[in-house]
Amino acid sequence: MSDLRAQFQAASNQVGKPPKPRKAVQRESDEERAVKAERQALAQHTTSLLPGGNAKKPYKRPGEREGRKGGLFVQLVLVMAVAGGVALVLDPSIVPAEWVEQARSLIGKYVKI
Repeated sequence: MSDLRAQFQAASNQVGKPPKPRKAVQRESDEERAVKAERQALAQHTTSLLPGGNAKKPYKRPGEREGRKGGLFVQLVLVMAVAGGVALVLDPSIVPAEWVEQARSLIGKYVKI
């Protein structure tokens, strides 16, 4: 028992050093952030009208959306034309006989039928 008490007292005298405190993280002030943003903006900004680098790709600002390219109208017209062509092939009586004669006479002016 006395041996245990001696070990306990010896251990309590050898208390370890406290851990070192963490280094303070340097935080940027508002002014430093503003200066940094200004430098970045100046680096990205260009006033030249001449295309540089890859002229096929125009400069695109961050967050800028591309313009509408269209194509939906063309797709709808193509689908309607295909559907009309299929309907005409399946049932030629859809087109009135007068229209067929007018089309043949119009085409006959330019092409020998």
